[in-house]
Amino acid sequence: MTSIGTGDEHTHSLDNISDSELESVLRKRGSDFDAMLQNHKEQKQFEHGVARSLKEMGREVEMASRLTYNDELIKWCDVVVPCGGDGTFLLAASRVRDAEKPVIGFNSAPHKSVGRLCLPTWCSNDVKGALHALKEGRFRWMRRSRIRTTITCEPKFLDTITPVDLHTLHYSRYPAVVHPHDSTDAPTTNEQFTTEERKSVLHTKVLPFLALNEVFIGESVTSRVSLLRLQIDKGAWTHTKSSGLCVTTGTGSTSWHFSINCLRTHSVLELMKILSEEGVKVDTTLEKAREIAERYNQRLMFPPESDKLAYSVREYITFEEWPAPRGLRVRDRAAAVRVRSHCVDAGLVIDGSVSFPFNDGTEALLEIHPEDALMTVHMDDALPY
Repeated sequence: MTSIGTGDEHTHSLDNISDSELESVLRKRGSDFDAMLQNHKEQKQFEHGVARSLKEMGREVEMASRLTYNDELIKWCDVVVPCGGDGTFLLAASRVRDAEKPVIGFNSAPHKSVGRLCLPTWCSNDVKGALHALKEGRFRWMRRSRIRTTITCEPKFLDTITPVDLHTLHYSRYPAVVHPHDSTDAPTTNEQFTTEERKSVLHTKVLPFLALNEVFIGESVTSRVSLLRLQIDKGAWTHTKSSGLCVTTGTGSTSWHFSINCLRTHSVLELMKILSEEGVKVDTTLEKAREIAERYNQRLMFPPESDKLAYSVREYITFEEWPAPRGLRVRDRAAAVRVRSHCVDAGLVIDGSVSFPFNDGTEALLEIHPEDALMTVHMDDALPY
């Protein structure tokens, strides 16, 4: 059994530095060092409490941070137990490829966050009770679909598609990228490959991380337009200019996907007033607007075990022809999404944690396979006794 806690990112990013020097650096940049230290102590105390309770039940336990969590530990253990919040759970889950290896998370700070992927709040307040409930089978197994990402690019670039841990990255920029069209080595127009010829020289690579929430693709500099070509299922390719693409699972449909697409009550109220001004009989009260917004927003969410993806093109820059707009729907569900990059300094980010370079000419296929589903548990929110 492996217990995963949050890592010491500040110490890791500042190598060969003493505790007193680290404190000085953090205070000088305006961080609340005392609060950070208190949070750190509470986190470690909680992690060790979970490990101690497991050992008292006769279980063998290995503890790891995000910096020491590796494939060898994952293969060794029977179950992975993240201690933190949803971010820690996502980090732990992304590396587990075995569909029969459970990931069961404890929210180490239930007074600060909900931790929707973790066990209920009462479990954090009564770790021993929660472990005994698990031992006695007072739960139901749950499988959450995850996104598999397959990268396609020229063989010479395949080795550069390596992960960057965003939690430990100080400067979140990739090395400078030379745009292929600006390179002296770029082929002339007459030397361009046809689509079939190009496919014959490209290589593919399945990324070693599975996304439980979402995959986001876009330029590293958020103010830069992301140029992406999209193919939804087996439809036509569409060129898009936007602030990036978010592809989510049912689990992630309550998170970023929801935030991108949800309607606010005041927006619905404004639309209802416009309809009323146009002669449409409609209730323009605030309560009715709130009800309509709620019904719309509920439809954005779908079950975590769904075999469908949902995609959202953020702030799509388009020139629509009324009444028939060109291009694809900016939000929809699909069985698979294929993305081709025309970006210059972009990243493909898995669950907001791990990023891969995704620049001009690189292609990604995002899809769900039943064998990639994550095994976890669902327990009642109420105390079991």
